[in-house]
Amino acid sequence: NTHVYPHLKDGRADGEVSNFTMCPAYSSGDPNGVYCDNGDGQITHVVLRGMGLRGTLPTLLGRMSAIVDFDVSRNDIGGTIPTVLGAWASIIYFYVYNNALSGTLP
Repeated sequence: NTHVYPHLKDGRADGEVSNFTMCPAYSSGDPNGVYCDNGDGQITHVVLRGMGLRGTLPTLLGRMSAIVDFDVSRNDIGGTIPTVLGAWASIIYFYVYNNALSGTLP
């Protein structure tokens, strides 16, 4: 979806800079999008709140080892939070409220 991920080349979000044609750095207050650390190109911020997203959180998200801010609040995401997200050592902000998620935090 070019409106949600305008800077993704092939639609993948696995933290590899090679998948991006241009991945901007994040500044506080930036709009929805996927942002990277310009030092190494890894995904650091996923901000997709209120986008009408449906489905489940894929385990592939666990590959984003530099993630600091993950906000998919106010969507229609269901299922459980994948246990692999418990390995996110750098996470500071984790917003998943107002979805249809169940279970416990990993």
